[in-house]
Amino acid sequence: MSSIVKINPLRFSVVGLIWFFTSCGTIQPEVPASANQVVAVKPMPTVNSTINIPIRVELKPFIKLADQSFDKEFKGADNPCSGLRYQYKLKREPIQLTGKGKTVFLGLDVAYGFSGEYCAACVFDNCINPPIPFSCGWGDESLRRAKIKLKSDVELTSNYRIKSTTSFTEFTPIDPCRVTFAQININDVLMSQIRPELGNLAKMIDAEIGKQDLKPYILPVWKALQEDIKIPATGYLRFQPQSLSVSEINMNGSILNFNVGLTATPTIQSSPWNKPTTALPALTPYKKGSGFEVYTDLKMNYDSLSQQLFEIMKTEQFAMGKEKINITSLKLFPAGEKLGVAVGFTGTKKGTFYLLGNPDFDNTKSSLALKNVEYDIATKNVLIKTAKWMMDETIRKKLEEQMVFDLSDLMNLTKKSIAESLNQTLDGGIKIKGQLKSLSISGWSLQQDALWVRAKTMGDIQVIMD
Repeated sequence: MSSIVKINPLRFSVVGLIWFFTSCGTIQPEVPASANQVVAVKPMPTVNSTINIPIRVELKPFIKLADQSFDKEFKGADNPCSGLRYQYKLKREPIQLTGKGKTVFLGLDVAYGFSGEYCAACVFDNCINPPIPFSCGWGDESLRRAKIKLKSDVELTSNYRIKSTTSFTEFTPIDPCRVTFAQININDVLMSQIRPELGNLAKMIDAEIGKQDLKPYILPVWKALQEDIKIPATGYLRFQPQSLSVSEINMNGSILNFNVGLTATPTIQSSPWNKPTTALPALTPYKKGSGFEVYTDLKMNYDSLSQQLFEIMKTEQFAMGKEKINITSLKLFPAGEKLGVAVGFTGTKKGTFYLLGNPDFDNTKSSLALKNVEYDIATKNVLIKTAKWMMDETIRKKLEEQMVFDLSDLMNLTKKSIAESLNQTLDGGIKIKGQLKSLSISGWSLQQDALWVRAKTMGDIQVIMD
C-alpha cells in the first residue's frame, strides 16, 4: 500500500526561497522585530532661572517738581515788648541733589539778612532802657550766605513705589552773622523761624518722590520677556517669567539704581508659543540673578546621519581569511531604545544585515557613537547558517569602531544661533545681552523621523533699558 505525502505549499515556498538565497550567496534576514518602535519623548525639563535686570531712575525731575512748589523767598518778624525784636528775609537757590547708597542728600544755597533790636526790659510796651540795635545782611549790606542740608532715606515698596523720608539735617553759615544777646544766637533764632518751612519742603519732596511709579520701567521688560524669541534651526525660546523681586537701592549722584530679579522658566519648543502675556505680579523678596538654564531638542535626521556614516564606511573592506564584504548602503532606524542600522553589502556574500546599538554621546568631542553593537537575532540566525565567518568578533568590533557621528557642526551652529538670538532688541526698545556659557547633551530619544538629542544650555543674560 503506497502512502501519499502532502506538501504544504507555503512551507515549500519558504524553504525554496531560503535555498535560493543561500545558494546564490545572498543574505536577507527579516527586519528586527523592534524596528520602527519608538519610546515616548520625555517632557522637557523646566528649570527656574533668575535673570538680573538693572534699572536706573533719574530723580532730578521729581525734585524739580518739589522745588517749583516751594517758595523762593521768605520773610518774617517777631516784635515782643521785651527781648529780641527782629525781622528777616531769606532767598534760596534751586534744590541740589546727590546721593550715595540708600540716602539722597539735598542742598539749598541760601542768602539771608536780618535787623532788629534788643530790649532788656519793657513796661507798658516801652523799653525801660534804650534798645540795642543790630543788623546783619540788611540795608546796604550784602546778604549773608549759608547752606541748608536735608536728607532722604529711600526704599522701594512691593507695589512698585518709591518711599522717602526726608528731614532737615543742618544749617551751615558760610559768612555768618556774629550777633548774640543774652546768650541768644541770632542764627539759631532764624533757623527756628524757617524750620517749619523746611518741614513743608520735606513733605513736598516725599510727596513728589512717592508719586513715582516704577511699573513703567519694569512692565516693558516683563512684557518683552514673554515674547517668542526665534532661534533659527532650533525653535522658539520663551522665558516665561514667573515672579519679580527688587534689590536694595544704590544712589549714585542723582541716579537711583536697583536690580530686579526676574524668576523664569525659559523653554525652547519647535513651534511658536501663541501664549497670552500675564499681568505684572507684586514684588517678592529679592533673589540675585544667577543666569539661565534651558533645554531644547535638536533633531538629527536619520538620512543625513546615514549618509555621514556611509561616507566613512564605504571605503572599508571587512575580511576574514578569503571571505570579504564591502559596504554598499546604510540606513538608520529606531528600534525601541536602540538605534538600528540596515547595512547593505557585496563581496563573498551580498545582501543586508541588521545591527542594533546604544547611542552614546561624548560632549568633549561633540560626537555620537554606537556602543554595544550587536547583530539582530534574525541576522544572527541567518549568518550562522550561511556566513558564520561574518560573526567573527574582529569584524563586529571594526563595525562598532566605525559607527561614530561627528556632531560638531550641529553643536556649533546651535551655539551660534542661540548666542545671536540672545543679543537683540525686543519690542519697546528693550535690549537683551546674553552670553552662552555651555551647550551639552543631556539625553536622547529615537523617534520615527530623527534622532532627537536633548541639549542643555547654560548662560547669562542681562536686560538693558534705554
